[in-house]
Amino acid sequence: MGHADNNIEPILADNAYLLSLLPFPVAVLSGETHTISFANDAMFSTWKRKREDKVIGYPLLTALPDTNPVFMQQLKEVFNEGKVYSAQEVEVTQKDRDGQLYLIYADYTYQPLRDRKGTITGVLVSAQDVTQKVIATKALTDNALELEKSNEQLAFRNNECMMAIDTAKLGTWKLATDKGELVFSERGAELHGLNTKCLSFGTGLNMVCKDYRESVKNTFREAIANGGSFEIEYPIHPLDRDGEIWLRSSGRCTKSEKDGCVTLNGTLMDITKEKMEVTRKNEFIGMISHELKTPLTSLSGMFQMIRKKLDLEKDSIFHEINIKAIQQIKKMTSMINSFVNISRLESGKFELQYTEFNMEELVEEYLAEVRIISSNYNFVQHHCHAANLKADRNKIGAVLANMLSNAIKFSPQHSTVEVSCIPHEDYLEVTVKDQGSGISAPDQHKIFERFSYIENRKVQHAAGFGIGLYLSAEIIKHHHGEIWVENNSDKGCTFHFKLPLAVSGQSAATNHS
Repeated sequence: MGHADNNIEPILADNAYLLSLLPFPVAVLSGETHTISFANDAMFSTWKRKREDKVIGYPLLTALPDTNPVFMQQLKEVFNEGKVYSAQEVEVTQKDRDGQLYLIYADYTYQPLRDRKGTITGVLVSAQDVTQKVIATKALTDNALELEKSNEQLAFRNNECMMAIDTAKLGTWKLATDKGELVFSERGAELHGLNTKCLSFGTGLNMVCKDYRESVKNTFREAIANGGSFEIEYPIHPLDRDGEIWLRSSGRCTKSEKDGCVTLNGTLMDITKEKMEVTRKNEFIGMISHELKTPLTSLSGMFQMIRKKLDLEKDSIFHEINIKAIQQIKKMTSMINSFVNISRLESGKFELQYTEFNMEELVEEYLAEVRIISSNYNFVQHHCHAANLKADRNKIGAVLANMLSNAIKFSPQHSTVEVSCIPHEDYLEVTVKDQGSGISAPDQHKIFERFSYIENRKVQHAAGFGIGLYLSAEIIKHHHGEIWVENNSDKGCTFHFKLPLAVSGQSAATNHS
């Protein structure tokens, strides 16, 4: 059992009680061996030792054999030379009473203790565990560095954004909904022909061409109500020039956490040239389509007359040739009609003529026609149970015709094509099921895009411009319905579209896309 140095005992006798009350760790080391003569409870806690352990009366290296040699050298200098040594936030690694390593950060001070003759007899050790402070400081420093890095990245992105805006000649705008005030960038003001960058939302809205004003107003209103982003195209009358220009406006809604104020920010692009090119293209397509439809109609009538004569003469060879010729004319007519409808879609002149009709009768009509021109296929119709629709009969017929055409195009001869009508509570679902090669999952959405093309060697021989399903999707969309495709469990795929059984608020009036 160790013992305390006698030279230190008078000092301890006078001060031990007061030292034991101190809230921070304190210990007294006596003699050259740095024997632990005293340690308060706080120091025992720091050492992770108990009173019954071999600590009091034992040299420091005996009680705490893992003490860092640097600390021992500092204690030696304090004892031999009378120096006072202090250090802050020093990393201290020790083993607890169970031999497990632990790490703390500490501020500590070593002070020489002298007897009444002035001779150094020991060292007073005081310490403070500052681990939590160091960890917190490090976290703050890391956060500050991360914030600085984020700010640098934000500044870089902002510069990139501004360069992109300048390069693309984009204007920017901001709408503070609490003030009803529009603020434009210099380019934004220039596009509107303004000599100021700030004006009321009402004044800005009045610059929009009348036919599009309500649509723009509703888009902003919906963005404010529901949040999120939007994109809209519309023409305006700039204040500093005659005529109109077309703008594409993209915006995003944000809400202040502080006061709940809603703000919309966005960009503006002049798309007048793009719109003029589309208009010229649509006019050209319309003119060519009109010129082509006239001779095709005449040809179709002529071949129908020839067919009647061949039916009487029972000439099977020329009868077959005549049927194929009529089939090709119908394909060309359908293709021309598709281009016309796409042209109308892009120019906002796509019209739906609503009438009430029976879907079962429409299916029977198209199947009767397709059975004649595609006699090598087996067509099966499942009843629609006399389901009536209020829709554009011709355009829904075009959707059905396109699905039947695809089923024939991508299925082997003598296979079966099934058409079903499935009435639901508030909508009617129509399906066309084939026994073809099916469509891969990535292509199932792609096929409804304009000019889409499926990478499938089994169907690469099939001709087409990739507009039929795109146009079908647009027709169903304008009827507030849905269209999709899925592969069958055995082979082939099934195309679906569904339409509301009753379209409220619709009439034979024009619906702009």
